[in-house]
Amino acid sequence: MADTLIGAAFAVLGALCLAVQSLTIRLGTKTHRVTDVVAAMFAVNLLVLVPLAGVAGYPDYGLTPGGVAAFAVAGLLGSLLARFCYFHGIARLGASRAEPLKALFPVFAGGVAVLALGESLSLALAAGVALLVLGGAVVALDSRATSATASGQRLRADLAYPLAAALLLGVDPVFTKLGLATGTTPLVGLTVRVVAATLGFLAYLGWRRVRDGVGWRPRANRWLVAASVANTGYLGAYYAALDRAPVAVVTPLLGVSTLFVVAGAALFLQREERVTARLGVAAVLVVAGAALVVRG
Repeated sequence: MADTLIGAAFAVLGALCLAVQSLTIRLGTKTHRVTDVVAAMFAVNLLVLVPLAGVAGYPDYGLTPGGVAAFAVAGLLGSLLARFCYFHGIARLGASRAEPLKALFPVFAGGVAVLALGESLSLALAAGVALLVLGGAVVALDSRATSATASGQRLRADLAYPLAAALLLGVDPVFTKLGLATGTTPLVGLTVRVVAATLGFLAYLGWRRVRDGVGWRPRANRWLVAASVANTGYLGAYYAALDRAPVAVVTPLLGVSTLFVVAGAALFLQREERVTARLGVAAVLVVAGAALVVRG
């Protein structure tokens, strides 16, 4: 019981870090590109995680080829591709609209569990999926009604970014669980994940340089640094929570970040976003749906 409570506390801390990340990215992308955000985030992740894992895991890091492969795939899906999609969603829609859509990832995680792992579809799971879909529909409706977002085909493209992030984040935990099942400690596994994602990001930059023939110099400001620190805190809290508490406890508590983001946007981003009552309703629906999906 004590471990579960500690894990729950780490999950709430992770949700708070996620909210801070989302709100500061919204401010940072006013003057910087998403590529700058991702570069700053990987730099801070590596600066913190590599030394910690190197010291904590020495001399036996418990790595196997299968574990490295699983964490690497999780990193490419969740720490690289999902970041790009989600951050583009924040830049285009705003944090208060992108976050509830990204939080639909339990829908995809549940679909993977049913289709790939043969798990059954319970009534609670079906009800949770319905609430999540309803919450996403409310966000889409709210986005169409406000002048702060685009319209028509452009709006549909903007909505696709956080939804793609939700899909990637829904598949990511399958590989994370496979990696942890090999006996690798969470800290070492997390570091492998970030290193693999960073290598993927560097490969993308190299490809873009060859394609465009133009070099790229990363830029950062205080908001991007704050977002990077918050993301590193989230990753550490998330893996610490999973190490101490069941997924059924951790995932719904992480979903509280949706409420934090909507409240934070209403308080601190009044110039950048118009937070409506519908967004508050959507946030509550998403949190409730995530809880039902995980427990179902």
